[in-house]
Order: sequence, then C-alpha cells, then structure tokens
Amino acid sequence: MSWLTDRLTKAMAQQSLTIDKMARDLAIERSRLTNIVSGSATPNENLITRFANYFGEDASDWMNSAERREDARPDIPTIPPDFFKVAKVSEISNGEMKIVFNDLVAVAKAEGEFYAFGNICPHAGGPIGDGILEGCVVECPWHAAQWDLRTGEALTALATADIPLFEVRVVDDDVEIKLTQAVLAQGTSGGSAPQ
Repeated sequence: MSWLTDRLTKAMAQQSLTIDKMARDLAIERSRLTNIVSGSATPNENLITRFANYFGEDASDWMNSAERREDARPDIPTIPPDFFKVAKVSEISNGEMKIVFNDLVAVAKAEGEFYAFGNICPHAGGPIGDGILEGCVVECPWHAAQWDLRTGEALTALATADIPLFEVRVVDDDVEIKLTQAVLAQGTSGGSAPQ
C-alpha cells in the first residue's frame, strides 16, 4: 500500500467519510477516487494538494511524503502496442462519452463520429469525460474549459493546453483506440499536446 493510499484510507476512516461523500465534496468522479484510494490510479499534484486541504493538513507534507516513497506511485499502465477494444458501438450514443483506460481516456460520439481524447484537464486535472459534449466541443465539468474533439485544440482561456487525441476505429460492433505516450503525459505541468 502506498503512503497516499494509506493516508487517504486513515483520514477517511477518522472522519467517517465514504467514497461517495468525499467524491461529491471534491467534485471528483467516484470511480476515479475509488481507484486512487485502492492504489490503482495516481492523482496529479493538484489533486494531492486538494486532498491535503480537504483534511486540513499541510499540502507540502502530503506532496513530499507521496513523492519520497517509491511505492507511492503504482505501476504506470502499459500502452497497448496496437488498437484495443474499449466499448461496443451500442454503448456510446451520439452526444455521449465513456471514460476508459484507467480513467486516462474518454471516448465520445459526436456528430456520428467516434473520438478518443485525454481525459485529464490540463488546467486542474478534472475528468473531461464527465463534462458536457455539444457537437464536437467538450467542456470540463470543473471550470468550463473547452476543446475541439476533432483537433484537440483548446478553445477557452481555462483550457490551458491542447488535449491529446488518439486514433479510433470501429470494427464490427467494437470501438477500438490506439494510444500514444501522450496519454501518460497528461496532468504534467503545462499539459500535453496532441500527438
């Protein structure tokens, strides 16, 4: 168990918090918080700071402790070398999105086409795939930053960087995506550009 996972588990128990309540309070997707608490996902620096502030503790202590321990960060998911299945065509209706690949990628169907893009908002680490999809524009649910799904281009001031896009194809009833290293670069300072 990582330092961060252990600390979150203890702090939640001390305050009798559930995943649902904490996710609502911090405006974090429930499944993302569950993955962080279980150690299968790693939050970015912004989210670690938000956790510390939520529990009324020093954010720099949390950052130092999380970085100091080698086991604080779970293994980085390996990127499949080729296209891999992430959904059935019937699971994503036009105008809807689905979050996949360890919460790092969102797949959207917009104007009849499928798009795959980085799910981590470069502004504050929000889950873009939980946001609003209007046409080919996706909006982060946290601060209304917007991007064009066709290009990954940032469209508003709060969209501090472009988001990575990934190849998508449909084979029979399967939606498949091909990732690049850009999926792992999300959430780093300055964001990541599409590749």
